[in-house]
Amino acid sequence: MTKQAFTISHSTHVVADDLTNPVLKNAQMILQRDIDRVTTKDDVENQILLRLDSKGSLSGDQYHINYDNDRQVTITASTALGVLYGAVAVSREILKIDDFWYWLDTPIAIHEVINWTRFALSLPDYKVPYRGWFVNDELLIMGWEDHDSNTYVWQRIFETAVRAGCNVIVPGTDINSRLNRLPAQAFGLMIAQHHAEPLGAEMFAREYPNLTASFVKYPELFRNLWQKAIMEQKGTSTIYSLGFRGQGDKPFWLDDDSRVWTEQAKADVINQIIKEQYEMVQQLDPGAPTAINIYGEVTAMYNSGLLKLPSDVIEIWADSGYGKMVSRRQFQDNPRSPVFSVPNPQQHKRGIYYHIAFHDLQASNFLGLLSNRPSFVSAELAKVSDHHMDTLELINTGSIKPHILYLREVSKAWLKDYQPRTDHEIVSEYVNTYYSEQHVNLTELYLKYWDAIVQYGPHTDETAGDELAPYLIRRIVKAWVGHANQLPDTNWLVGDVDMDEALIKVDAMIQPKLADWQQLLLKVRQTMLTLDSADARMLYGDFYISVVNQAQGLTALAAVIQAYQTAQKATSPDDYLKPFLLVDDAYRTLANIVFVEEHHLSEKWRDFYKNDGYNNVPLSVEKLKFLRQYLRTLGDSDDEDDWERRFIKTPSEARVMTLWTTRRELSDDKLADKLREILILKQ
Repeated sequence: MTKQAFTISHSTHVVADDLTNPVLKNAQMILQRDIDRVTTKDDVENQILLRLDSKGSLSGDQYHINYDNDRQVTITASTALGVLYGAVAVSREILKIDDFWYWLDTPIAIHEVINWTRFALSLPDYKVPYRGWFVNDELLIMGWEDHDSNTYVWQRIFETAVRAGCNVIVPGTDINSRLNRLPAQAFGLMIAQHHAEPLGAEMFAREYPNLTASFVKYPELFRNLWQKAIMEQKGTSTIYSLGFRGQGDKPFWLDDDSRVWTEQAKADVINQIIKEQYEMVQQLDPGAPTAINIYGEVTAMYNSGLLKLPSDVIEIWADSGYGKMVSRRQFQDNPRSPVFSVPNPQQHKRGIYYHIAFHDLQASNFLGLLSNRPSFVSAELAKVSDHHMDTLELINTGSIKPHILYLREVSKAWLKDYQPRTDHEIVSEYVNTYYSEQHVNLTELYLKYWDAIVQYGPHTDETAGDELAPYLIRRIVKAWVGHANQLPDTNWLVGDVDMDEALIKVDAMIQPKLADWQQLLLKVRQTMLTLDSADARMLYGDFYISVVNQAQGLTALAAVIQAYQTAQKATSPDDYLKPFLLVDDAYRTLANIVFVEEHHLSEKWRDFYKNDGYNNVPLSVEKLKFLRQYLRTLGDSDDEDDWERRFIKTPSEARVMTLWTTRRELSDDKLADKLREILILKQ
């Protein structure tokens, strides 16, 4: 029997049988693009046909690849998404294009032609029916363009989601979620909705900015928004989100002072709204699936038996924000109610909203890797399956690029045969996939990241991400300069204590890990010098930036705390000299984070972090620059020349003053540099 073989070359054309179908059009574009990237030589004219057969025998999104002859291979599925899955399977398995090629800039092996003989590719055996990404807290993506286009970036997000096995997506937050509905559906993805945007409707405060967002006061206005949203999405693949939160993702009663809100009164409003929304969906878009997020304040209603849900709604339960399947902390309130043990008397289908990236304005990870270990996430996701909470899994991706390690593992956890894996198994496979050399050394480097993580709470999963340091630095500066008695917004971290005690507690929390971070930072820098250019770029973008944010952030925080504690003992102007230099250290250390981000080894990513409005390291740098000047104002003379005269100038120059001065005062930067030179000479 002659072996079936199909030559992929520059002469191979990908043809869709219906280019009016946007999903097939994207499938054709992706596969043709990848063929053109991988092959260099013209050969026999042939084609790969993408065919949608909605009446065929294939179930769900399964696809079939058939070798017709040496001039044609056909990829067939009964859904457009199935055809796209088949196209990216060829890209992955035959052309060897990695699923995360766009985000990791993975090198591509170039061939004159490719001899394709393995046609028995199939959709992985997924146990999770609805597999989704929630592109949330997407600030970095919002502020970035590639190929002079933000639209192009979102297209690559949707492509990557499909490659990773998604069939569902929440395509951004607020305005983004509506702008990106059609583009996401053009990649075959079903649309789910943010828990604060029921039915995908416009936020009430946007439509009626001068009115109180009260369903009690304006029920018809809310109903009109909901009806409009359903009609816009009617007939499309959509999972409608039921529920009601206040404007800005908070309990609705905080926006509504129309009555005294007892627990029953709150539940009555929520139940009425859920019933109306559900009936509206069934009337206008019959058969469409619905879901409700048991999240925040709704959790208490559910656990108290106050919440009334339709029988076929999917319950979505959230993790802590840090990957633990317990209720999320709300300010100081941290009951950590276990999710897995919640009774399900109505036998509703259940799913999860799970964070591998998170923004809580306090201690989570935004710019870097999750602070909890990969093995921890692996184990939690396995428990989700064990407890039958895997009907729908929405994974908060953040801005995607910093979180690929975890996103890959989530994709594996969606498979039927998935078993929990160790840190070493997860990281070594990742390193072996994306680096060409030094696999053992690089695996050890990655693993040291979680060894250095600061634990901020009594539970082992209460670990500090890269947001903690800049968050605290900004609050210390304001409280210090404002002579506040307490460090604001930190009771969750240190309790109800005065500022001095708060900083003692924070310092005790971070000091044991500072050396680990600096050692890891040095080791990563040394390792980059020994890698080839592709591996060095990979390490820089995938790991070094995470390490820099943690190491330099915490080091700067420690220096600010020491500066504060030293300044509190000041009895003379010169006692502010040391705090001035400590804050200068902190300023330069934190500014190094911005420098590293802006000088990425890959030019493509140099402005990716410019819209960092969460960690907001640039703002924290400016705060430290201000604090440094504040301390100089307290310690130096009115004309800011006394420290220079007494500590920097030679005695003869300082004493002979025929002219009061021969130049302007030194800048804070220059003064700090000169003072350090003097201190070094005196050692």
